[in-house]
Amino acid sequence: MSVDLNEIEQAEVDLEEWLVEQSEAGVPELVLVGLLRDYADDVEDLGYVPRMWGNSKR
Repeated sequence: MSVDLNEIEQAEVDLEEWLVEQSEAGVPELVLVGLLRDYADDVEDLGYVPRMWGNSKR
């Protein structure tokens, strides 16, 4: 599956914006880092991004 470089860059920008919004809303950075690590672990274990996280091991 090929991914357009522009899609990757846009996803990065979107994620950065979301992280800033969460931080500005008062979510501690360590909480955000923990969430990202947990989700990254899930994706690594599963081999894909679940479309419904409720179906993962959580």
